[in-house]
This record gives sequence, C-alpha cells and structure tokens, in this order.
Amino acid sequence: MLKSLKTIRARALQLAAINYLPILVKTSRRAVDSLRPVKPVDPTKQRQLLIDVSIIAAHDAGTGIQRVVRSILVALFKSPPSGIEMRLVKATRRRSYVYANDYSASLTGRAFAADSPVTVSSGDIFLGLDLSSRIAPRRQGDFLRWREQGVLCAFVVYDVLPALHPYWFTTRASRSFRHWLATIAIHADALMCISQAVATDVTNHMEQKFGIPQGNVQVGWFHLGADPTPCADRNFFPTSRTDRIPRPAPDELVILMVGTIEPRKGYAQILDAFELLWQEGHTVKLVIVGRRGWHTDDLTARLSQHAEAGKRLRWISEADDAELENIYQTADGLAMASEAEGFGLPLTEAARYGMPLFVRDLAVFREVVGKYATYFRANNGQQLAPQLRQWLDAVRDGIAITSEPVVPLTWQASAEQLKTLITRVGVANPCH
Repeated sequence: MLKSLKTIRARALQLAAINYLPILVKTSRRAVDSLRPVKPVDPTKQRQLLIDVSIIAAHDAGTGIQRVVRSILVALFKSPPSGIEMRLVKATRRRSYVYANDYSASLTGRAFAADSPVTVSSGDIFLGLDLSSRIAPRRQGDFLRWREQGVLCAFVVYDVLPALHPYWFTTRASRSFRHWLATIAIHADALMCISQAVATDVTNHMEQKFGIPQGNVQVGWFHLGADPTPCADRNFFPTSRTDRIPRPAPDELVILMVGTIEPRKGYAQILDAFELLWQEGHTVKLVIVGRRGWHTDDLTARLSQHAEAGKRLRWISEADDAELENIYQTADGLAMASEAEGFGLPLTEAARYGMPLFVRDLAVFREVVGKYATYFRANNGQQLAPQLRQWLDAVRDGIAITSEPVVPLTWQASAEQLKTLITRVGVANPCH
C-alpha cells in the first residue's frame, strides 16, 4: 500500500511539472516540503555529494553548458568539498539514478567499481550540475524517495531563457525546459545560478510564475571560470581546425565571435553591420566560431555561401579547446551581440588576453566585465554599423577600452565559489 501511495505521489508530481500549471506546482511544493522527516545525520556515515552528469556522461558535445560541467568537475575532483564524499550519478528517463563510475574514471584516470544503484542517507546532497531537462521531470520518484530519507536537493541554473523567450528555441527544447523548471520549483532546497542576473530572474520567475515566495528556496550565485591553454601561435590565422593560412597584414583587424549559431546570439545583426563596412572598403575580418544550432537555416546558408566566405568572413563550426585558444590569441577584439545570456563566457575568455570587447548593453555583461568593454545598443545592422565603425577605429588606433583590468576566475576559483554555496544548502537564511 505504501509503495502504491508513493507511486501515485510521484505521478502527481510528474503531471504538475509536465503541465507547468502554477497552482499544481505550488500545491506539489507544499506537499513535498511536508514529507521531509526530522532525521539526524548519522555521524558514522560520510555524507555524499551526488552530482548529476546524466547528459555529459552519455555524450560530451564539448560546447556550452557541457564545457562548464566538465571544467567544474575537474576542479572539484582536484579539491573536493571538505568532509563530503563526491560521487557522480546519472539516470535516464526510464532508469533511476546509478553511480556514474565509468565517467568518473574517464575524468580522473582512477579506477572505480562498476556502475551501481545510488544509496542515500540523511544529510546527503544531490546537485543537478548538468542540465538534464528531459530526464529530471521523469525522475521525481527518486527525488521524492530521497527527500523522505533526508536528502537535500540543489540545482545549478544557467539561465531561464527558454521559459522567458521560447521563440528563440525549438518547441521541444522549450517544452522540456519548462518541465524541468517546474520540477526544480517543486523539489529544490537550493538553486545555484551562474550570475547575479540569473539569480534575479530565477527568484522573480519562482514567485511570479509559481507563487513560491522569496526565501522558500535558497537562491545563490557564482561566476564561471576561464583557464588558458598554452598552445597559441600568433603567426597563423585559422580557417578551420586543420587548414590555416598566414595571418593577415598588421593593419587588417581580426574580430572574433564565439558561440553556438542560434537566433538570440545576434550573428545576423553583426553580419549586416560588417557588410555595410565592407561596402565602404573596410578590410576588417570577422571570424565566427560556433556550431550550427537551431532556427538558423537561412543564417548558416548565408555564412557558408557569402561572397566574403574564406576571405573577410570565416565560420569555424568545429574547434576544440586548443584550437579555440589559438583563435583567441590571434584576434584583435571580441564582439558579443547576444540579446540575452546567463553569463557570457567568451567575455572572460577574451579578457585573459586583455582584448577590446564590443558587446550589447546587457546587465549580465556589465556584471561580468563592468566598465571594461564598449557597449552598444542597436535594433538592426544599420543602427549598429556606425557604432561598430567607431569601435574598430579605436581598436586600430590603440585607444579602445580594453579588458586588461578584468581578472577572470580560474575554474578552480569558480568551483570554490560553488563549494561555498553547497555548504550552505539547508542552512537557514544563508547569505551570498
């Protein structure tokens, strides 16, 4: 009978998340909060930090969130949280969580036992580091069972853009993200955001969408890192991962953009502005490094078939960490035209070389690099072109604002900030 009741509860929670109905989520949150037993931590048993790696353990795409997940994990393995055993875990939509020992071995080079079902006890912490938006809503039975055993649940939030701007994403991705967001609204004891801007968005969304008041869920934030790879050669200019040609003449600037080719990144607007400058005779080169994303068939065809492709315009769809590092050191400046971001990792990566930054005026970008960038506001390429021209002239003359004063975190320092948030999970009224 008890098992059937738990099954019914888990199914009800799953429906609440999948239907994304505020009243269902709010009611489910109250029900879940009432289930936590007053259970002391067993002092003879070491607490576990169970880190979800469900997506990256199955396939590491090497971009975006997975670059962050991998970098944080490597740093955490070098310096684990004190007094807690760190274990990686994974699940699928149909299979409960197991220890991801094979993936742990691949990261550390150490031997681990075969993957086995996760066992928990009071005081353990589950950390959703990977964005498993299609898995977590189906694993609410696990979260429910763990909560009844005294486990605390925390999730890293990279942004809430698929919920705020669903038209920027595929229908499936936006729907899955909303299910995940409702799931964490129901189960999370703490949410760890990658910027203060995201923390504000999350707090507002939880209150406005689900009626969960501030303070009901701990919300904290940390910043991402950027470690250099000593591999660059400034004598070469990239055309692809394997094909290079001599770097352009010294008076020919190279401007870099980094990120997946997707609607919100502003690539089309930047390209429109560059085309206007090229028509005026400017020789500046634009290098775009990013994989093809979604809703961009017209844009990617434009990049591939452009009259300047291979000349003043280069699109590199595949670049490993070493290649990307080389490109950063080759560029004279970085442009970032995203209409929204959770952090803006290319800014800190470029700041390691002190290069000039030309970025859209977003609160999160000002949070990350402050006054050490040139900010623009524009609704189209025609509005952007004169601002871009002025910045390029300043870069060429050596008078552009540079990011040299910015001191990016290392991934180790980023992991230390995250560890501080982890130690506060479940502590009353924690402060950042």
